Amino acid sequence: MIKKTALRINKHFYYGWIVLVTATMAAFFSSPGQTYSISAFINHYISDYGYTRTYISTIYSIATVISGILMIFMGRAVDRFGSRRMLIVAGIGLAMTTFFNSAVMNIPMIFIGFFFLRFFGQGSLTLIPGALVPQWFEKRRAFALSIVTMGNILGNLIVPVFTTIIIASKGWRFAWQVWGVLLLVVFIPWVIATVINKPEDIGLLPDNRVALDENETRAELERMELSSFSLDQAIKTLAFWAIGFISMIVPLISTGMMFHFYSLMGTKNVIPEQSAFVIGLVALPGLISPLVSRWVIDRYRPRIILLFTLFAIAADLLFMLTVKSVIGAVIFILIYGFVTSIQNISINVLWVQYFGRKHLGSIRGAATVFAVIGSAFGTVPFGLSYDLTGSYSTVFVSMAILAFGGMILAGSVHQPVKK
Repeated sequence: MIKKTALRINKHFYYGWIVLVTATMAAFFSSPGQTYSISAFINHYISDYGYTRTYISTIYSIATVISGILMIFMGRAVDRFGSRRMLIVAGIGLAMTTFFNSAVMNIPMIFIGFFFLRFFGQGSLTLIPGALVPQWFEKRRAFALSIVTMGNILGNLIVPVFTTIIIASKGWRFAWQVWGVLLLVVFIPWVIATVINKPEDIGLLPDNRVALDENETRAELERMELSSFSLDQAIKTLAFWAIGFISMIVPLISTGMMFHFYSLMGTKNVIPEQSAFVIGLVALPGLISPLVSRWVIDRYRPRIILLFTLFAIAADLLFMLTVKSVIGAVIFILIYGFVTSIQNISINVLWVQYFGRKHLGSIRGAATVFAVIGSAFGTVPFGLSYDLTGSYSTVFVSMAILAFGGMILAGSVHQPVKK
């Protein structure tokens, strides 16, 4: 039924745009598992149960590491069962997790809640759209993947304020329940109604190139097979590991910073209501990223883009040491949001550009491990910096040094050759 509907729609405009909308929605509905959303609950966990910031950070990190390692299996499941089925599974799993989180009462329950939030939210609903969209787009791949980031952008802009308002009026348990209802009532039905795994399933080719006959469709699939790396082949290349380690840096910084954001802003004379506004601004520069990233990616070599973005991130982190007001915080977050947006889109394009789309689910699953593990270890150094020194200056200097170090890896990134 959905295939017939898709073909009717495709007579008027490319059905891949519908798939792209759904992928963007998936990025938005990953919000309950993203650090910018979870951070709104952390102070309440600490005040309600008396745990230290470092203790909660450690629990969060352990849960994130385990969920990140298991992303390999989600990636293989995407290749085996298709993005459609796994989006449904991830959406339902995240909905059940939010209901569970509304009932947590102790550390074991908080740990379980963190684990499934990260696995189904930050992990799966980031991985699957990244594997789905490249199936439908080739020439406009960078543009399409940058559109997917709009889901994260809207999440960053809307969710912290939305969640903070609900918590203030109805409590943090009710806020988790609201997300569960939204996932079940809005997201899951839309996925069921719209997602098709790849254009070849309905006799089309990427970018709406129409297959004239079965032979042409078969030839396209054979071309995809020949140009694609398997996961085993990919992990034997230097490019896989270089891009992977670089992709750890931004999650490491972002997760640690966002997890402790309200506390961090407190050290900069920014009140919680202003903090909720500032944290959302990290996504605002992403509104122009589809245009900027497409121009940048087409014009410059990948390693040049990575070198520039890593340098800019390091400089921005050092600038944060001088911030003493909400205005300075806004400047910092806008620069950080713009630079990291360009870097993330570039890395997403590189996975497909370098390794093909045949086994993209498995490769993106393995690649997601880098990002998730990076995000896992970000919370602890930020927590330790504050608990030991009463400020976050030490960790900002350390993260700037790490970004400078990433520039060495960026210089080694080259197109791998399939043997």
